[in-house]
Amino acid sequence: LKRYPKGRYAAEAKAHLAVLQRLASANKIDFGNYHALVIGINNYKNLPKLTTAINDAKGVAKVLKDEYGFKVTTLIDPDRLDIIDAFDEYRESLGGKDNLLIYYAGHGWLDEDADRGYWLPADAQSNRRGRWVSNATITDTLKTLLAKHVMVVADSCYSGTLTRSANIGLRSGDHYKRMAKKWARVEMVSGGLEPVMDSGGGGHSVFAKAFLDALDNNRAVMEGQALFDAIKRPVVLNSDQTPQYSDIRKAGHEGGEFMFVRK
Repeated sequence: LKRYPKGRYAAEAKAHLAVLQRLASANKIDFGNYHALVIGINNYKNLPKLTTAINDAKGVAKVLKDEYGFKVTTLIDPDRLDIIDAFDEYRESLGGKDNLLIYYAGHGWLDEDADRGYWLPADAQSNRRGRWVSNATITDTLKTLLAKHVMVVADSCYSGTLTRSANIGLRSGDHYKRMAKKWARVEMVSGGLEPVMDSGGGGHSVFAKAFLDALDNNRAVMEGQALFDAIKRPVVLNSDQTPQYSDIRKAGHEGGEFMFVRK
């Protein structure tokens, strides 16, 4: 770059240099331990079956484990008790140096009268909430977790009911170091209150395909907001849904960010 600042490969060299600078900065920061609970449900006992949720979950689990060093627990077609038990296990085992990603691919539902959203496990029944997982249950779990950074990624209908509209703050100064110190409770969802697609991504949902592509393209450190920025446009262009990203209401968010650190 010094010899040929306007050379043919200057732009490529600058991009590579930026990656190296981010890696050098990241090596000085203790990001902690990374865990993931990945849930995929296709085979519902009482509701219409889905097509891509299990493949989405397996794809996400693989890239998190192989490329990012997450310790991954994968639940395939779990019932409500399986999900709640997994939440409780993380409540018992995680501490202040841990990061937890919860990824859910399955049916979702909005109770308009109560203004509350639900995840629907494999044993869910229509008009019977006893086997549903409410947003209140998820939020209560996030409050009690001792992990510093938690991100919920939900690819389901009505998943936007867990978020609020405020955006995460802009980067300034030593961003990664500051964000690593603050508690974070954030969610990335595949849509707001509209139905979301169970296909369209070549064996994955449109959202899952964009999520996996963004993780594959990262070469250093990517915070949640940057990951969302990489996902939103391809999802909007290829579907009728609009992803959302924000802090989770009343769950202990203190302005931190979830960081994806490539191995």
